[in-house]
Amino acid sequence: MKSRSYLRRIDPNTKVLLKRIFSGMLAISAVALLLTAVWYGTRVDSLTITNVEVTGGETIDHKAVRRLIETELEGEYAGFIPRRFAWFYPHDDIKNAVAQVKRIDSIEVARVDGRTVQVTFDEFLPYALWCASVTENTCVFLDETGYAYAQAPDLNGGSFLRYVHLSDEPTVGQNVVATEDFALLTQLTELLAQAGWIVSHVEIDSVRDAFLHIVGGGEFKVTLTQPPSETVENLMVVLTSPDFEDIQPGTFQYIDLRFGNKVFVNEEPDSAVEEGVETETATSSEAAIQE
Repeated sequence: MKSRSYLRRIDPNTKVLLKRIFSGMLAISAVALLLTAVWYGTRVDSLTITNVEVTGGETIDHKAVRRLIETELEGEYAGFIPRRFAWFYPHDDIKNAVAQVKRIDSIEVARVDGRTVQVTFDEFLPYALWCASVTENTCVFLDETGYAYAQAPDLNGGSFLRYVHLSDEPTVGQNVVATEDFALLTQLTELLAQAGWIVSHVEIDSVRDAFLHIVGGGEFKVTLTQPPSETVENLMVVLTSPDFEDIQPGTFQYIDLRFGNKVFVNEEPDSAVEEGVETETATSSEAAIQE
């Protein structure tokens, strides 16, 4: 009976304080249990990234890429949750790190299972060069879309077709021209190669005119507003006419194909005389010299 009367004599404020202390202890215990569960739960073997698979690219050093990925997986978030924990692995950081490797394109990062991350990518392959001028070797590599992806070494010879933009300097991370125009130039140079005319350099201006330098000498002036097939057909009409059938690389200064079926020919490299040649149609086999 004495104990009951003692409890009844406890101050109400003390009771409130005791309840708060008890509630606080329960909260701290719950948090401690939760943190303990997270600590051990984020370190279980079945959810810890230990395998890194790297695929793609013909010349990319996969070991170097794997080292970059392993570096991103090291450490912990806020000094607590491992970056190797499968549910929270650093997807974006891995992708950004791999993107810093030159020539790598189209990166995909995915978790295959609780212990494996797979990184796949394509590789930029050199298709052509974008150079400061026809005579300079300050160039960047272009892929098949005309995108400049890396600085090129000092290259000599004709291994790659060279592009020169008359208004823009070669810049990594930019396109030498619009992708659609680059596709037109590719089609045009391929059609000319099939006809026996190999292009070594292409100069481009800001109004979509292009100047194709031919291996052996001579230049074709073209416009990208005209379909490549039509341009080549008009050229073939002129070159198969009796007056110009002897034209070969090195025997003319330029042939201007920018004006539809009206083609202008300057036969001598040092000649100031320009002859206008008009084709009757794009498919005609005849050509008449225009006075």
